[in-house]
Amino acid sequence: MVRAIHTPRAAQHVNPVPNAARHRGVLITSGILGKQLETGTYPADKAHQVALVFDYLDAILEAGGATLDDVVKLDLYFADKADRALVNPHWEQLWPDPDHRPARQAHQAVLPEGCCLQAVATAVLGDPV
Repeated sequence: MVRAIHTPRAAQHVNPVPNAARHRGVLITSGILGKQLETGTYPADKAHQVALVFDYLDAILEAGGATLDDVVKLDLYFADKADRALVNPHWEQLWPDPDHRPARQAHQAVLPEGCCLQAVATAVLGDPV
């Protein structure tokens, strides 16, 4: 049975959507949003927004019993694909070894007003719970 993952350490969706779901050793996040927890708004500074997305990714994985080492793919949805460069410093910090990085795909998408990035991660865990 699917288990919904919720954490107060990550931005929440307006709709009834969990931060992630886990089933049979696979964890997939919902869209991870760079909203500020205190206000529920997107920072105007895109670099700050991107940093929040990666902070929330870590919090969601932890809540679901996963780590960054379990991530096999990260889908990045940009309002403007020119913002991909903002992700690279986080990418290299979180996964410094090029031989042990997850797959990554950038998509252009229509995002909510003020949102520059949403991310969706897929993680595979060792146990089938």
